[in-house]
Amino acid sequence: MIFSRINLQSELVKERNKQHQLLDEIHELLENAKEKDEEILERLHSTQAEKELGIRIREEDRGRIFSLTEIKEICIRYRLRFLDTHHFRSEYPYEALQQIKNFEQNYKLKIGQFKIIAPDHTFNLENINKDPLLFAQLNNNTFFLIHKWGQDLAWYKRILLWPLQTFRTYLISLMIISAAFAFLLPASIMNIWNIESEFYLRVWLTMHTFIGIFGLTLFAGLSFDKTFSSMNWSSKYFNY
Repeated sequence: MIFSRINLQSELVKERNKQHQLLDEIHELLENAKEKDEEILERLHSTQAEKELGIRIREEDRGRIFSLTEIKEICIRYRLRFLDTHHFRSEYPYEALQQIKNFEQNYKLKIGQFKIIAPDHTFNLENINKDPLLFAQLNNNTFFLIHKWGQDLAWYKRILLWPLQTFRTYLISLMIISAAFAFLLPASIMNIWNIESEFYLRVWLTMHTFIGIFGLTLFAGLSFDKTFSSMNWSSKYFNY
């Protein structure tokens, strides 16, 4: 009845039941979220996956679609790898899992194939003998950027890594370094007496410096199993 006396013990029991019910609901939500996160992580580490989604991306999301050619150019330029996520050995941030869930909820599907752009030291690379970008594979040549984490690359990376992009950039870099060394060397050190002999001597020094640096760097590259970015950007091997 409305005007009946209030039994505090009964009120406490009711409140306890309400709190328990609320906690049970929260626990159920957390358990479901945990199971979903574990299922996504299992797919990220799976070697068996569907290769294509076969969906139409909404207009507002088209800015996150990238072609294999575009991805290849970035990997070569900044010496990165583009591999299946089951090779990735670092931890995935929670934000990445949340972005996957959001994408799958928005498009009412389950992503089968994940790819990732990252430096080679973040992968478990096999023997042939730093800031990751997570992609969903839409088809063989198109990928949707799900999430990016970590810090941006330093501005000087593009300069430092340019010589390692291809064999051509490697040779050009060696020639520039050799010419800079030969033509910036003071004439007093070279004991040069006339302009004509100075030019030929500096050209001679450029060629011999080039040969010397080429031999040393080639030996170092072979010793440490290093190859050019154009050769290993999509390779799962650390020495190819």
